[in-house]
Amino acid sequence: MLPQAVEDAIETIASDHTSGANRIARIGLRGLEALIDTSRGRPEPDSVREATRRLAAAQHTNAALYNVTQVFAHLVAEGQEPKDVLAHLRGELESAREKVAGNFLKIAPDSGVVVTLTFSDNVLACIVRAHEKGRLERVYVMESRPLFEGRFLAVALKEAGIPATLVPDSMGPGLLATATYALVGADSVLRDGSIVNKVGTYALALGAKDHGRPTYVACESLKFDARYDEGSWPGAPLMPSTEVWDRPPEAVDTMNRYFEVVPARLVSRIATERGTFEPETVRTMLSQAKRQI
Repeated sequence: MLPQAVEDAIETIASDHTSGANRIARIGLRGLEALIDTSRGRPEPDSVREATRRLAAAQHTNAALYNVTQVFAHLVAEGQEPKDVLAHLRGELESAREKVAGNFLKIAPDSGVVVTLTFSDNVLACIVRAHEKGRLERVYVMESRPLFEGRFLAVALKEAGIPATLVPDSMGPGLLATATYALVGADSVLRDGSIVNKVGTYALALGAKDHGRPTYVACESLKFDARYDEGSWPGAPLMPSTEVWDRPPEAVDTMNRYFEVVPARLVSRIATERGTFEPETVRTMLSQAKRQI
């Protein structure tokens, strides 16, 4: 049995469907910190294995959560001080955002109109940095049903003094006819260069491709996931159908998932804290990592 504080972290992760992957990974680290505190500094190997396994399983499609828990388990098993490992991983997560934004500026157009969706801390940081440099005219934000996370991004952009317009999800892809590029976050970057992100990203990227516009992705390299490719990704879990229609007629079926895979062919470049990469480069990097798993 794990300490109650670790169980609480697992439950929080499992029930949180609106926070970004970075925040969820940090909750995972808080759970591991609780394990350390209740073990007087160095938890038993079996406890570490159980805690990391169950924390990662609480959101099995979250690559950042999986990676930080696995790195923690590996380094502690090698004999490194658990608290030092936690501090390093926290530092990686907390410092990545501004580095992602800085690297995004290396590929962003000199001026442009952006279409995006949902709420991503990395996307917000990239947009703010581009606006500060005078390289942004307006942002169109898809509302991101069924939880409407796009509304929160639109508010954050307005508070930052950035021209932003909230639009229905169905409008987003068509706006790429006149917009400059699509910019999205990612919950995971899979080993074939495809990405996992909020439902609606696929349609947005298709719209960008159809109109000859690039789709840029902004995320930490801790979200790179060598376990899966587009075909083997286990898929997002089904979520409550009442979020789609509270009281549908008995004969009407509904389906509700929050995440989907976007093929690598629709991704132009991925901005991370370690640089920017084309999907083919990611494919090479993660295929090498896959052989080591």
